[in-house]
Amino acid sequence: MINKNVDIAIPLLWGEEHFVKNEWGAINYLVGPNGTGKSLLAEQIKNHFNGGGFTPRYLNAERLIGLEKSETARYGGAGLKKGFDVTYLEGYKSIAETSGLSSSAIVILKQRLDIRIKIEALLSDIFEKKIRLVEEGGFIKPKMQDIEAGKEYNLSESECHGLKELITLLTFLYDPAKNCIIFDEPELHLHPQFQSFFLQEIRKIAGNPLEDPSKKMFFIITHSPYFIDLKSLDELSNILVCHFNKVPTYVGELEAQDQYIINKFIPRFNTHHKQFFFSPNPVFVEGYTDQQIISILFEKLGINIGASGSCIIDVGGKDELGVFFRLCNALQINCRIIADLDAVFRGKLREVVCEDERSQSYVQEQGIGANLSEEIGDLEAHLSSIATYISTQELHLPHLIDLKAKIDSFPVDKEHSKRVAVLLAISKHEADIRASLNAENIANLNLIIGRLSQLFNAFKACNTFIFPKGEIEHYYTQSAVNYLSITNKDTYFHAERDFLLQVETQQEIQDNYPELTEILREAVPVVDIEILKHVKFEIFEWIHRVQTGVAKGEINNVDDLIRDAKTNYSLYSQILELQEFTIEDDRTFECQIIISDTITADRPVVIFNQLTNAHNFEI
Repeated sequence: MINKNVDIAIPLLWGEEHFVKNEWGAINYLVGPNGTGKSLLAEQIKNHFNGGGFTPRYLNAERLIGLEKSETARYGGAGLKKGFDVTYLEGYKSIAETSGLSSSAIVILKQRLDIRIKIEALLSDIFEKKIRLVEEGGFIKPKMQDIEAGKEYNLSESECHGLKELITLLTFLYDPAKNCIIFDEPELHLHPQFQSFFLQEIRKIAGNPLEDPSKKMFFIITHSPYFIDLKSLDELSNILVCHFNKVPTYVGELEAQDQYIINKFIPRFNTHHKQFFFSPNPVFVEGYTDQQIISILFEKLGINIGASGSCIIDVGGKDELGVFFRLCNALQINCRIIADLDAVFRGKLREVVCEDERSQSYVQEQGIGANLSEEIGDLEAHLSSIATYISTQELHLPHLIDLKAKIDSFPVDKEHSKRVAVLLAISKHEADIRASLNAENIANLNLIIGRLSQLFNAFKACNTFIFPKGEIEHYYTQSAVNYLSITNKDTYFHAERDFLLQVETQQEIQDNYPELTEILREAVPVVDIEILKHVKFEIFEWIHRVQTGVAKGEINNVDDLIRDAKTNYSLYSQILELQEFTIEDDRTFECQIIISDTITADRPVVIFNQLTNAHNFEI
């Protein structure tokens, strides 16, 4: 760890709050949604690391200014089209450093043969290209050559953005003049493979420059999961998550059990899992089948969950669900969990939900009991009592015989599985189970039914949503799933997925999955983009123009309405279509328009006349 006391205030973003951090990694990450102030934070970090042995360099997201493809006249750009004036090389470096630009990398390559050799080796061996810095008329101009084709061309005008990025980024990476580099969105224009390549080059020289002058410290502002490369648990605390209107957060000390689970998970921590660092509302599910089915359902329902910053992430197990839940709480990320019914009775998720202040507050406010854990324990005792009673009875109905056999098949240490089996049976065959119980267990059954929805609501209080029917497979419609024993999950999944992919209407989804879609709509935040609300204001303006034109005698027929400059139908016809227009001698009129199908497929009709209050009409 690198010890450096940093205390940053940005009132525009955080009000009176301060961001404070005293321990840093060799590679630090700034992540979060657009507009959360990552670049502003980076500029402040640069100021704090300026001095005390640190020499910082900040490369902003607009760093290629001066190396654009072509000049854009009055709008600026391509300012180095002629090349770099040899009499002003240090000036270029100074201006570029002040402005966070990377164009001065060309000057560094001219001055540093050792760096240029590294870049040339990279270009030759990976891209089969050469770079040559040509001096023409007092200007240095970078030129590229394709080794196979042999033709030479100007770097700025004819080379791709990705290679320009890689050349300049690597130049600053290798340049020993700076030992603290801040890269703002280094992934810009880079193929994912070269993002990974660049990160590995960073890792080679990452370290504490105060202890080893050959090492450098890095800050990476990124939206790319390819740049989040966690090798150990310690590196987790180096990720700063930026938020809207509150200070960035990072993971502090973790409990021993959480450390153990995360250490086991890190080797399979892939780019899909890393999405949660970038999402303000990530949704975690246990397995890939849940992730696939839920994602397809949202797509078929016409709900773009990305609008609310959500994504569906499968993590592989109940304990992992609990750990990601706790990580998100530590980072103040508003995560959601969708879990199977058995998560109520075992695993890390149950533990962290029971500890959460939101679930505890719900239990106390509703007068359910002292705390959630005790209430679940009480429910478990009643379920175990019913399971034990059923196990001792002679039953005649086939589904109850199956339930008894299922209960008897579990070993002693799988008591939670017996409880889940009883709950599943209650959800499908409550009347038959009730008829088979004695008075004591009927009372237990009544308590279970009355208490279960309250417990589910306690879980919902901390954004954890349970499948009441068991698992997502219990909501499938294309396979005959044995609710007590799901043994062909992969087969069922593919049958369901194939069916979903060919469904054409939202109504068909609603009809086939009413309970599941209700759970999902509640579990995942949905932003409805109300385009008609905004269209309404424009139509309000147009109605008023038509009313005024008719009243003044400027509009007397359809042709007048279409040609009138004030009504500007040629513009408004982009959002509406004139259907009918009739006008009487007394200047009363009726106009019917229909909303364009480029706005909405529903195409609502609007009818108005001289008395219509444009402020109050409805679409």
